[in-house]
Amino acid sequence: MFAVLTASMLLIASLLVVPLLSARRRMAKSILAGIISLLLIFFFVDRMNGGGEFILWTIPTVFGLSIVFFPLVIRNITLPPVLADKKALMTLTWDTLWLFLTIFEVCNHSGDTEGMKTGYTVSLILLTGVCLIFLTARYLPVNVWIKAGLIIMISCIWTAFTNDVYVYFAEHKKQLTILLADFSDWSNPICFNANFYIIVLILGGIAGVGLILYGIVNMKRKQLKE
Repeated sequence: MFAVLTASMLLIASLLVVPLLSARRRMAKSILAGIISLLLIFFFVDRMNGGGEFILWTIPTVFGLSIVFFPLVIRNITLPPVLADKKALMTLTWDTLWLFLTIFEVCNHSGDTEGMKTGYTVSLILLTGVCLIFLTARYLPVNVWIKAGLIIMISCIWTAFTNDVYVYFAEHKKQLTILLADFSDWSNPICFNANFYIIVLILGGIAGVGLILYGIVNMKRKQLKE
């Protein structure tokens, strides 16, 4: 009990004392100290209860906290020049790693191997869209209008076909939901989804192509001025 109380006091100190004593990077130091203190609480409580749950508590907790706080921490850290412009990529990689670790630990702890397979399949499919959007926004050497158009088109295609891709890999079935579209029937859930996907593809395609064309015109206009 004494160890748990001590770790709890360290958590309070990380939020109050560390920022006051730090001259630089107060937020990053406070966040790191707070996470370490929280993990110490988990460790001591786990020891008091007989052990065996520390890793199960720790990995999902670190994953959840990383989504919110890792961008704030890495932003306040000075990295070597070769990594200084790759903080966004490092953040995405870090969060992805902890996502996969969370799926593995939770499913492994419960013995749910089928759930682990499903979790990895869904995560890989969804992260494919996230990575495409990230790479387009961060590294594609075009203006913001073209990037916006491409991101809209990727998002619409991703929305319309993600479930079909999942069914193919998870259930080994070939299907194309949009082929079941029927705008006279909005009561059937399958038709509703197909109708929605068609509308998303049409509107997203129009908006995406429009932004891309505007971006191309804008880019050529700037080139002529130069």
